[in-house]
Amino acid sequence: MIHIILVAIFHFSAQAISEHEVIKSVIDHFPLIEEAELKYKSAQEDVITSEGAFDHKFTFKSRNRIEDKYDNQYFETSIERQTSLGGLGLIAGHRQGRGKFPYYDGKYVTSGAGEIFAGLTMPLLRDFKTDEFRTELQISNFKSKAQKAELDIKLNVYIHKALSLYYKYLFNNQKIKIRKDILEIAEKRQEMLEKKFKAGDIEKLKIIDNQRSVDKRKDELLKAEIEWIDSKTQLDLYLKDSTGNQISLTKDLLPVDDIKPVNKEIINLNNLPQVSLIDQEIKVINAKKELYEQSKLPGLKVEVLGSRELSGNRPYDQEALQVGLKFDIPFENRKAKGASLSSEYKFLALKKQRDYLEQNLFQQYTFSHEGTKLSQIRWQVVSNEYQETLKLSQAEKTKWEQGASDLYIVNLREQDTADAEIKKWNVWYEYHQFHIDSRLFSGTIKESY
Repeated sequence: MIHIILVAIFHFSAQAISEHEVIKSVIDHFPLIEEAELKYKSAQEDVITSEGAFDHKFTFKSRNRIEDKYDNQYFETSIERQTSLGGLGLIAGHRQGRGKFPYYDGKYVTSGAGEIFAGLTMPLLRDFKTDEFRTELQISNFKSKAQKAELDIKLNVYIHKALSLYYKYLFNNQKIKIRKDILEIAEKRQEMLEKKFKAGDIEKLKIIDNQRSVDKRKDELLKAEIEWIDSKTQLDLYLKDSTGNQISLTKDLLPVDDIKPVNKEIINLNNLPQVSLIDQEIKVINAKKELYEQSKLPGLKVEVLGSRELSGNRPYDQEALQVGLKFDIPFENRKAKGASLSSEYKFLALKKQRDYLEQNLFQQYTFSHEGTKLSQIRWQVVSNEYQETLKLSQAEKTKWEQGASDLYIVNLREQDTADAEIKKWNVWYEYHQFHIDSRLFSGTIKESY
């Protein structure tokens, strides 16, 4: 009963898997993709943090003065908002003063119902185009987009790695099958030769010669097993089922004896995440540079505040308007000058990096696509070579059975056939490797998902 349960468990855990499922597994469960997704979510929250600079701010102030001559109370409630529109700041509120105030505190005196007020501040030179808060918000948005590009890059890279291992794994499965088949032929022949030797029909040298072939083919099978374990162990890192459990693969999953023609992709380098990442870095540099340029300007800010009494028992005008200017000139601003020039050099360096990246990606894609096309041609050539080698092997075996050939030649022909078949499947693997390379460099590797 336990044996049946173990077989059932193995049957459900060891399964075949398609390219589509490999991609899905990487997207849904690969830890380093999940890490990149969490960093992207964190960057999105940083944008909200930067937007907090433009939140409404509620303020309440009160003051009580108790003495023999002047007892008074003062209350002020206001709401403020710093906007992203030209550095405009808004304020509105209500204030009320009760009791007796000395003449020098006359500004606190209001009517019984109090006074409402509203106003604004507007920078006219420095901080007009941008300021620290707006720049920080811009940079947070650019960094969020950069983190999204990082996520897309990791998706493409790890899907590419998983698919490369997947096709190598299929190739290694096929190689093991070929090595097993040729070993079984030699082992069965060895049994037959030993019977003939005991009957006195052949010399012992024939047994030794065939045993050498058996040992050679065992060694090749063991080597293929090691390569299979290596590719499987690496591929296992990327494969999990819908519940997040490890998928264990077997050697039963074999490649399809077919290669489909591939059309050339029309790629837009500006849409590739590698290029987008640099673009966001450039935008961050430009945003900082604009802030540094603004900080070189003199400060000129206009302030306007209007107020109105809510009742008419005030001893002076019921309405008032206050207008003010604030002006400052920095005599030295080496920090802004140096930072501005530094940003310019960084911008030029990133432009050079972007130009090289575009050229490199295009060349890599072109090479990969050409490699795919040539591998299609090679597939036909090596398939023909394999069929021709197989026919020679079969003919040599027939001649040997008829006594017209030597056992050494038969073994050699069989070995050539196995090598030709492995060569054929190696070209199959190279074709798929070139194909996923071209999909990586064109940014289309996720499209089959």
